[in-house]
Amino acid sequence: MNINQYAVFVLIILLLICNADGGQKKPSGMIVDNLSMSQVKLPTTGDIPNVLNQLEYYDNAVPYVFRKDLNGDGIGDFLIVSASSLCGTGGCPYALVDGKTMRQIGDFFGSPILISDQKINDYPVIQSYSHISAWSGNFNTYIYDGKKYQVVSE
Repeated sequence: MNINQYAVFVLIILLLICNADGGQKKPSGMIVDNLSMSQVKLPTTGDIPNVLNQLEYYDNAVPYVFRKDLNGDGIGDFLIVSASSLCGTGGCPYALVDGKTMRQIGDFFGSPILISDQKINDYPVIQSYSHISAWSGNFNTYIYDGKKYQVVSE
């Protein structure tokens, strides 16, 4: 095999590896927290179908979902990252669904999303950074008001 054939072979292999996930890109954001979060299968009850639709997960697309008990009630809550079609250089949309009530209690935008150890109204403070330009960005802080997460600083 000469060098040109080898280069074409390597290029084809790289293209196959990059498209092995069926074109679905993983979110560019990261979840930062003192405990690891694992990807899980979502139930199809409560607000979850509507949330998936808003986050552009259609048909049989597999959403990026992280489950963690944020409020200490013993039931994991769901942090859902949008489909890559909604992500841009500023970050991705996220939705938070309470695991007990299956009700959406928050929506966030950015990359990364930071989940703090500090809690207000039994839920952690959440912060996000979204890139605006080469020289600016937004750093938002969200707190749970007893019903839903609200932006308290931008």
